[in-house]
Amino acid sequence: MKLIQRNFLYFLILRWVMLAHVAILYLLGMDIGPKQVFLMLICYTAVLTILQGQVSNAIKKYPILLYLDLTAAFAAICLTGGSWKSPYYLYVFSSLMVLPLFMGLKSTLLATSVFSVLYTFGLVFYNQTVLQQAIRFDADSFIANYVAFFSIAIFFGYPACIIREIEKTVKETTNIKAKLDRTGALIGAINSTPLSDRELEVIRLLSEGRTNMQIAEELYISEKTVRNHLSSIYKKLGVSSRAEAIFYYHANTSLMDT
Repeated sequence: MKLIQRNFLYFLILRWVMLAHVAILYLLGMDIGPKQVFLMLICYTAVLTILQGQVSNAIKKYPILLYLDLTAAFAAICLTGGSWKSPYYLYVFSSLMVLPLFMGLKSTLLATSVFSVLYTFGLVFYNQTVLQQAIRFDADSFIANYVAFFSIAIFFGYPACIIREIEKTVKETTNIKAKLDRTGALIGAINSTPLSDRELEVIRLLSEGRTNMQIAEELYISEKTVRNHLSSIYKKLGVSSRAEAIFYYHANTSLMDT
């Protein structure tokens, strides 16, 4: 499973856990707001789950889609209490926990700023007095919420950046190792099947950028003979092109003394 798909699966698991939390509140007799909101979020999350492959690929190409998800989730908050008073607060808050897995640190901080604006809008939209009372009577907790938003973004964002760099390095190292293994195998083939003197002359001229005609003229042989020598060289070195033959000729100086 690709990294982006694993991250999106983690995101979906968080969302289902948060919906389960709302369901438990409802079973305990607590107010969860209009039931239509709960059913809509169930359907929305179910669609994301069913189409997780396509959605994760779309997010990889267009990370801005996460902003749309954040906005849609906040609509539920605005309809059910406004910010922390809403039973869906944790449902939306889960976005902050997974955004760093899809974006760089700067983009995550930008998304967190959007999150903060929507959070404030949720308070104002549902009941302006809630915002006024929060600032007047509980200002410390009110400000602490915003500090917590950015603290979480940084807490998850920086390690996510490090992990991406590590995975990038691992991928590059794997590619380099594959090339070195191939190089070693071909150099081994060179050492085990030394070229003849005439073949050495041909590949030396080849490495100097000569054409088949120029090689033929310098060695006083026909172009057909040059082509035959090249075919033999390719076979002995295990290569399939002039460029590869030239590369491995330069890579193994023992060729020149064979």
